[in-house]
Amino acid sequence: MRRATSILLVCLCLAFAASCAKKAPPPEPTAQEYFDSGMRYFTQEQYSMALSEFEMAVSKSPSFVEANYYVGLSAWKLNMTEKAKKAFVDTLNLNPNHIKARESLGILYYATGDFNEAKRHLEAARNLNSINPEVYFCLGRIYVMEGRCPEALEVFKKGMQVDSTYLPIKNEYEAARKNCGKGGTKAPPVIYEKKFRGGGKAIDPSDF
Repeated sequence: MRRATSILLVCLCLAFAASCAKKAPPPEPTAQEYFDSGMRYFTQEQYSMALSEFEMAVSKSPSFVEANYYVGLSAWKLNMTEKAKKAFVDTLNLNPNHIKARESLGILYYATGDFNEAKRHLEAARNLNSINPEVYFCLGRIYVMEGRCPEALEVFKKGMQVDSTYLPIKNEYEAARKNCGKGGTKAPPVIYEKKFRGGGKAIDPSDF
């Protein structure tokens, strides 16, 4: 009887100790899981939360190209232009042919008035066969500013071929036909748009 009681007490003690033992913490999310979470926040326009998740994905996997790119997009949405530029540059360092990063960086430089850098990236995007009409809109306006009228007209035409519904580029083309080369030119006004265009409308995040 005493032996049975002792065994029972030992079992009870072991069971109590096991119930009190701390559970192992759940594993930390992977870079892909952080990225997927970031995409959910991004599509819901919760850009601060998206940025945090994308940055965690990059910290887990610095060579994660799309995570770097979406750090840039999220930062741009939050008006954090320098962070956005750095993220787009990081993306291009990982993949120089990442067309969306080229487009975004070129348009962002244009929007902030750095037309030399804008031209470099917009021309690269054009050479990668960009289908974003805003690339051709911005690049054509830079060429007009530089007095490169035939090239400006060619770029505007390409933009209209890419998206015939994008009215700003039609207006620029007609203005260039009438006025280009007939006097001095001035720097195009700095623009800033939070929406990224493609096919004549704001691109849905799933299109990136």
